[in-house]
Amino acid sequence: MGYDVSQDLLIAFGKIQPKLAKRRANVIKKNFLMVRGDTEGWERTFVNFWGLTADTLYLPYMTAEEVLSRLENVENLEVFKWFKQKGKPLIVTTAHIGMPEMLANFASLLGFPGVAVAEVPSNEWYREFLKRREKFGMKIIPMGGSYPLLVSAIMEGQFVYLVSDRDVKKKGVVLSFGRGKRYFPLGFASLSVETKTPLAFGCGIPTGPRGKYRGYILGPYYPKDINDALEWFAQNLYDFVYKFTDMWFVFQDEWV
Repeated sequence: MGYDVSQDLLIAFGKIQPKLAKRRANVIKKNFLMVRGDTEGWERTFVNFWGLTADTLYLPYMTAEEVLSRLENVENLEVFKWFKQKGKPLIVTTAHIGMPEMLANFASLLGFPGVAVAEVPSNEWYREFLKRREKFGMKIIPMGGSYPLLVSAIMEGQFVYLVSDRDVKKKGVVLSFGRGKRYFPLGFASLSVETKTPLAFGCGIPTGPRGKYRGYILGPYYPKDINDALEWFAQNLYDFVYKFTDMWFVFQDEWV
């Protein structure tokens, strides 16, 4: 089965999900209400997610040229270039917007590989996961015990990529977000302040379930303290989630 046929089937599957996946549907509608104040267009989240899943499934078989052909442009790429040329570390925060598997490979192929952290449910899936995110040079380490490894990577002048919009274990800090409140993890903020490493915010927004990706980079930002780092990230995240709510793939109710 080819990519186009697979994507057609996945998009068709996404179109019927609002009726089949009631729990997820309710979470998506709540996300829209909390972020935007209405639920207009919430069904597109399912279509976008399942359509873009074709990218994740086919990544192990895609060449570097095929992956880069999906990237339309990147705004403010000069930030990454400056830190890379100077051999300086950078903590890149990101979120569950679009497909992180594609973003990891975009970063590597553009010349900015680094270290990323992920939590995955099983060893078998972890191996499959690595095939997708490490294909072109990104190094993935498991979440448990990752902090010392990240400090070491920073001391070596590497880029560190951290998906930071979810705190499933609720051990972080509660911040206002849109019309509600959410938990945010402390890891990226603590790492930045402790190592005196600046933050960037990066994400790739697909133009649709069949579209290309547009990259965005904000920063660098030098936080004064942990709270400053958290608030900077939360504001940037909200700005993007508000504009691209149907590309924010968070399917668990994590509102406080």
